[in-house]
This record gives sequence, structure tokens and C-alpha cells, in this order.
Amino acid sequence: MVEKILWYKNYVFNLVIVMEKQMKIKCIVLAGIFSLVFSVHASETQNKKSDPVPVFGHATAVSKMCGELLGEANPVKMRDGATKILNETLRRLPDAEVSDEGKNVIEAFVTRSRSPSDIPSRCETSVNERYWEIVQSKK
Repeated sequence: MVEKILWYKNYVFNLVIVMEKQMKIKCIVLAGIFSLVFSVHASETQNKKSDPVPVFGHATAVSKMCGELLGEANPVKMRDGATKILNETLRRLPDAEVSDEGKNVIEAFVTRSRSPSDIPSRCETSVNERYWEIVQSKK
């Protein structure tokens, strides 16, 4: 009889531990979901105009575009050069189709504000500002 009582006691104790672990896992998963949802919402609403392009590899491509194509004035050559640099940076084939985000980056580069004393860092800032203007106008 004592053995049965001890067995039931251990069984209930183990059951409580398992239930606590399941509740902890549920709480952790729920907290993760909430943090993901709220961080995505916050990041969408708090983009500053000078924030870099958020897509992986595109900010590097903007830096290369501003370094290599800064003095170019012909929009067609700028667009072709920017497309080539973007594809090289993302390790794609030179004639590969560019994504919508890539098209936004290229458009931002071609239509950025320019000044006679343009330097690469100012170019990057103006491309980033123009990129966010394009993205906001498409929403």
C-alpha cells in the first residue's frame, strides 16, 4: 500500500513537472511571437529617410554604385551600371532579372539628388533618402 502511494506521488509529481515545462515552452513561444510581431511593426513605422536600404546586400551595392558611378551623368548608363553592380554584389548572372526591391534601389540611385561637390558618402545618403521616398509612395 505504501509503495502504491509513493508511486502515485511520484507520478503526480512528474506530471506536474511535465505540465510546468509545457507551460514554460508555451509562454516562451508566445513571447517570441509577440516580440516578432511588435518589432516588425515598429521597424515598418520608424524608418528614417537616411536609414540604409534594409534588404541584404543592397546597401553594399549602393556603396559600390556611389563609388564607381558617381560621375556618370547619362541615366541609361547609370541604370545599366547600377544593375550590373547589384547583380555582381548579389552574385547573380549579369543579365538576371532584378527583384522589385532591386528596382527600387536602382531607381533611387538614378533619381537621387546631386550636387557638384558630390562625394560617395553624400551619394549614399541621397540614395537612401530617395529609396525611402519611393517605398513610401508605393504603399
